[in-house]
Amino acid sequence: MPKVIVVGAGWFGLIAAKTYLQVNPAHTLLLLESSTTIGGTWSQDRVYDGLVTHNAVGALEISDTPLQGTPTTEGYIRGEDVANYLIQFAEKYNLLSKIVFEAAVDSIDRDVHTKEWILKLARKSEGEDEVRCEKLIMAAGLTSMPFIPTDIHIMDPKMTMFHSAEMKKWQEILQTDKQGVEKVTIYGGSKSAFDAAYMCAAAGKKVDWIIRESGQSVSSMFTAKALGKASPLLASKRLFNALSPCIYNSGTITSKFLHGTSVGRWIVKTYWKTLNNIVMKKHGMHTSENGRKLIPELGEMGGFWSGSTPTGVISQPDFLTHLHAPNSPITIHRTSITSIKGTTIHLANGTSLPSDAHIWCTGWIRDTTPLARNNPKLALQAGIPVPKEVSPEHWETLESAAEDRVKSLFPLLAAPPPYKPIQRSNTPYRLYRFLAPPAMADAGDRTLVFVGMTHTPATGMIAEIQALWATAYLGGRIPLEGKKAEMEKEVAEVNVWMKRRYLNLGEKCANLTFEFMPYLDTLIGDLGLNRRRKGGVREWFGSYSPRDYRGIISEWVRKSEKADRLSLKEDKSYFS
Repeated sequence: MPKVIVVGAGWFGLIAAKTYLQVNPAHTLLLLESSTTIGGTWSQDRVYDGLVTHNAVGALEISDTPLQGTPTTEGYIRGEDVANYLIQFAEKYNLLSKIVFEAAVDSIDRDVHTKEWILKLARKSEGEDEVRCEKLIMAAGLTSMPFIPTDIHIMDPKMTMFHSAEMKKWQEILQTDKQGVEKVTIYGGSKSAFDAAYMCAAAGKKVDWIIRESGQSVSSMFTAKALGKASPLLASKRLFNALSPCIYNSGTITSKFLHGTSVGRWIVKTYWKTLNNIVMKKHGMHTSENGRKLIPELGEMGGFWSGSTPTGVISQPDFLTHLHAPNSPITIHRTSITSIKGTTIHLANGTSLPSDAHIWCTGWIRDTTPLARNNPKLALQAGIPVPKEVSPEHWETLESAAEDRVKSLFPLLAAPPPYKPIQRSNTPYRLYRFLAPPAMADAGDRTLVFVGMTHTPATGMIAEIQALWATAYLGGRIPLEGKKAEMEKEVAEVNVWMKRRYLNLGEKCANLTFEFMPYLDTLIGDLGLNRRRKGGVREWFGSYSPRDYRGIISEWVRKSEKADRLSLKEDKSYFS
């Protein structure tokens, strides 16, 4: 029986496994992966030719393993380089031999006597259908289960239909004349929809891109470059992070001024209004009918708020050429699909569109997990989503108090632009620091931790620091016993802040697009390490990257060993 099992061999799972073994080389560890290869979203099974990330060079890596690749002319990382990097990473740290592929986890429960975690597997090949472990790291992430709308009536479809997760599988028919695909319909307003529309338009296909009427249904997309550099480099500056209200640094002087005073809020609003105007102008969104239909209806601070999907970057600059052309191959429809019959897409505005291929760019199911699927008591202990009607009553009190506190700290969030809130039947994940279940941590039960449960453009940095925090926590190095009330108060405030900051996206899942630096600082503070990795003026105006955290695992190990020696010395002194 392995001591530790990691569920998921994507970014977060691989880095969690590497970090855990680096700190605990004598422990046994197993990774379970439902696919045939590693990488998750960035696996070779899912990364299609021409895919460009919305990450600048240096962002999608960890501190001691640089990514080698050929960036785009705008300084963005290519998808194929990310997929190759993860394979090389797994080989470098001898992780491949620890992975069981095609091992989808069907259910996870717990032995009431031994306290071992029991994982039932749905194996596609021969092998054990049950494994056990002492400690469990959940790294399945937020993009494991594609979502396809269930309110659309589909009758006898005669076209190729697939989710954007399968773009590589169907890329050939989208870019060639095979199977007679000339007209493609796309449903959704996420970055994957922008990428799909670009791929098809560049291949000469006729694209009907359907986005629901609400402005919450299209991503706020930033320009490829800002101040002459890739735009994501702006997001990793402390100054930029400070201009977004964040619960994790709400007690700082900077936050109190910028978000708690009228002068500070004027600065914040002026900044975001100006940025939004610059982005819209550079994208030429007011110059064409297509462009006007891609403007999120979130007011003059549109870039500040998010729709139902995460903010992104138009990392393919010639996308705009296709979009705004007088005879554009792309036609955008701001309506919804009511039904699909044969080769026809029927829209709510009465339009009917012929289609040879249809792509669902409709996101992911984020509140489902195999953990404690048939064990409500364990589900509550684990902090995973449960039906709202079975949620303990004290959470309603906590969240009500959190509403008052968040609105008091951040008056800007008390008055969002008009939007239609989604209604969720389940509670959100209730995890301390997005990582640990409060009830279990309070009881000293440090056997379960989650990683990768937040959307962020800072995948490399957050994956590495979360992995170190998780390793420390599982090893008893982050004492949280007896702090249940404190942890639950923070969880409630973070979840309320998330919904007010990111509206419907924050209702769906955690998101750290513009506030990841305060979050990283919080985790590093828990580890007792130095948060400030640059120093001087660069601390505020320089762009952070994973390389700024080079050596942080060794720092933490040395600190822990020193603490152990001091503790041992104190014990000897006591008994002498």
